[in-house]
Amino acid sequence: MFNERQLSELQPKLEKLQEQRLKERYLYLGIFSEYQLVKKDLVQPIVYTKLNPKQHFLFKRVLHGLKMYKSEEIKDMHWDKKRRITKVWKRSQDVINEWKQFISYKQIQPIFRIFAKSELGRAIYETPFEYLSDYKNKMTLKELGITYEDLILKFIGHGLLPKNYFNLKV
Repeated sequence: MFNERQLSELQPKLEKLQEQRLKERYLYLGIFSEYQLVKKDLVQPIVYTKLNPKQHFLFKRVLHGLKMYKSEEIKDMHWDKKRRITKVWKRSQDVINEWKQFISYKQIQPIFRIFAKSELGRAIYETPFEYLSDYKNKMTLKELGITYEDLILKFIGHGLLPKNYFNLKV
């Protein structure tokens, strides 16, 4: 295969390629600015499985709302806390829905580029993204290529998770 000298020469190129791929992915998903706010070094990946219990709890509460609690816990919870959790959960669902629509729009653009030679096709292709709040995108996160790590960045960017989320301790 490769000797040590060749490996040492290839390592910086590999790191640069990984950095470029991450940047392109985050630009495509529209969360590059959120990623830059959280991580100073672009090569540092976020790993969902390495979150501490506090971080995991906060993320799940934003993502699932009151569904993550047992019925006894909900019954004992103060009404204002239930209202706040529900309010944040609804906002997170709106953020996810808008993001799904945006990614779907980006995926459909190359298809409409084929018809850009005709007047109608060009009009459709050049139409900017418009969020439809009354339309519920039914595609799954997996179908759109969205991971929990991406969701965490999006939630931080929209203020649903704290800015110091990755610095939180148990």
